[in-house]
Amino acid sequence: MSKSWMSALKQYFSMLNQLQIEGNVFEIEAYRKNDESLQKETGRILRRRETFQSRNARPVKCKTTIRQIQILSEDQEKVDIALQNHLWQLYHIRDCFLEQEDEQYRTITMREKDGRWYVDSDYIVGEEAQNSEEHPDAFRDNQEEIMPQSAEVVNKKGAYNRAMAKRYAELWWNQHNPHYPKFEVDCTNFVSQCVHEGGVTQEVTTQRNIGWWVKGKGNWSFSWSVAHSFMTYLLGANTKLPAKAELKTSADQLMIGDVICYDWDGSGRFQHNTIVVAKDPNGMPLVNAHTVNSRHRYWDYRDSHAWTEQTKYKFLHILV
Repeated sequence: MSKSWMSALKQYFSMLNQLQIEGNVFEIEAYRKNDESLQKETGRILRRRETFQSRNARPVKCKTTIRQIQILSEDQEKVDIALQNHLWQLYHIRDCFLEQEDEQYRTITMREKDGRWYVDSDYIVGEEAQNSEEHPDAFRDNQEEIMPQSAEVVNKKGAYNRAMAKRYAELWWNQHNPHYPKFEVDCTNFVSQCVHEGGVTQEVTTQRNIGWWVKGKGNWSFSWSVAHSFMTYLLGANTKLPAKAELKTSADQLMIGDVICYDWDGSGRFQHNTIVVAKDPNGMPLVNAHTVNSRHRYWDYRDSHAWTEQTKYKFLHILV
């Protein structure tokens, strides 16, 4: 029995891998239950192809590696699985070859019907979760004091070393630095680390809603780990950071080490942050990110399930 569903699972990922390069996107219907999640997946693949076309990019090769398969439950007609898959893609724009890497944690339910196994649901853990804030209490009216009154406010003059910020983003894009806290929704925590490791000094205060700081693995400000709070803090007139941010009107105006903020549903509340680590031959940003760990991902995220037609962006240039 296990061998049957495992064989179907491998065929499913082989098909997904091939669709990154070529093929009829609706071939996926032979492996998946035809429901809303399938429509979202086909839409995502089609958007990715449209983006490639607009960039004059041509996919060359894609490799999917499945890791850490865990059977959550299993019977004769149904199996629930958790797994990690690493997606490596090679493409070129003009004479330049580029790579993109993504690590996805998925929960998959497979069912058997008439002697054939198919995918009933396939959920990428964390991608849809980017629609939620890391801390539900980040915008409470009553902000509790969690550090002593004598806490130091740090405001030392320091330049932003973009090369160091990029180096850190490349080193830790798919893992967690044990010296910092770790969150289920980790995007802003990761970007804060990159900016800090690039030389920007923390502003430490006694309250979580003031400043930008982390203390060990247990204490941090909302601006350190909440996407919207981080954005508003960098743009705030009262920010005491030696490196503030200014808005740019388009992505191509950004530099390595700058930040892109994402409002998936157009509500005005930004839910995701990435850091620019490279530019493609068209001068457009490639970003690294956490939650769904990504390296050199094209900045617009149209290949994400979290993206919608209402998605809005803010482009933050960090001033040195």
